[in-house]
Amino acid sequence: MVRTSYLGLFTYAAAALASELHPHAVRAAAATCTPTAGGSSNIDDTPAIVSAINACPSGTIVIPKGKTYYIGSQLQFTGCAGCTLQIDGTLQVTTNFTYWNGKGAIIMIKSIADATILSSTGGGVVDGAGQASWDYIVNNDTSYARPYLFQISGSTGVKMTNLTIRNAPSFHVVTNGNSKSIYYGNITLHSVSTSANVAHNTDGFDVGPASYVTLENLHVTNDDDCVVLKPGASYIAARDITCIGSHGLSVGSLGSGSGKNDTVTNSIFERAVMNGATKAAGIKIYPGGPSHGTGTVVNVTWKDVVCQSCDYAIQIQQCYGDTTSYCTEYPSTGHISGVLFQNFTGTTSGNYKNTIANVDCPGNGTCGVQISGLTAKSPSGGSTVLCANTPSNLGVTCTSGASG
Repeated sequence: MVRTSYLGLFTYAAAALASELHPHAVRAAAATCTPTAGGSSNIDDTPAIVSAINACPSGTIVIPKGKTYYIGSQLQFTGCAGCTLQIDGTLQVTTNFTYWNGKGAIIMIKSIADATILSSTGGGVVDGAGQASWDYIVNNDTSYARPYLFQISGSTGVKMTNLTIRNAPSFHVVTNGNSKSIYYGNITLHSVSTSANVAHNTDGFDVGPASYVTLENLHVTNDDDCVVLKPGASYIAARDITCIGSHGLSVGSLGSGSGKNDTVTNSIFERAVMNGATKAAGIKIYPGGPSHGTGTVVNVTWKDVVCQSCDYAIQIQQCYGDTTSYCTEYPSTGHISGVLFQNFTGTTSGNYKNTIANVDCPGNGTCGVQISGLTAKSPSGGSTVLCANTPSNLGVTCTSGASG
């Protein structure tokens, strides 16, 4: 079948990419530079790090073990030509809301070819001081435009490995601007609010528009999407992932704006443990009508996923981000083809009683979806799959009444 050929080709391409971008395949550094900085939250250490990048454009910039460097302004990699930022200590973001408002990203890797961010010891930390921002948008200024922690835009050959990333004000790691050949591996990400204010919009890894991106050996604890493929994502491989408390392994949202045609293609999620997620896996597409566009998902697979108290094992939404009345008048015009959910095991949370999946396909579009090996159960042993607008060969027994 076409799907088998596609998966074979994708597995080959993903394996080749992973080999090419393996964290140990880093060329020898030309020089080593250690910024003369660190130690005081009143001093912005970003200029010292930038100076070190300029001094060692193809070498290694070292943040020493046991040292804390304070990031009080946007850290850009301009001038890096094969450089390595070796974080064995801590990069600590400051909480200057006036400065960071609308800055886009705290660490910006834009139009760079070949850069590596790693910890040689595994003890390196990048802390975005997100708690202050999560509290600030609730208690002080709801319009505060929180920055991402990392943004890789328009770049190639960027590698990030062996780090702990925590407490981003907003999304943690964003890969966009048609970046390609990007590798993330052995990363622990943790963002959980310690106050009554939820850690909103703390996506773990957002990918798209970008291609040939590999994400593997990730441990993510957060309150939004764990790994999410955004418009323009293609040839993405996400594997060997544990997600705790997240919104799952997601595609979308797609078709948010009037006239938009958002597409995600040729990607795979495999070998994941989803603990306490609102859904283990899913697709989010906006409805049709004058306010929205169209979302297209082609050749995307989720396989070998373990649910541990997930609300849903699988969820497809054709009414994302709008009201039920609007969606009834303007069903989604989205197109889904070659989508496979395979080998989902474990136990749901019971939040939806016996329902383990909610598959609400585009009402005015297409739904090329197959589900196989779905053995996940509710705590009481139920396995109801709610369906709407699904094909006859979906692969599971459907019960009417899907929504969302």
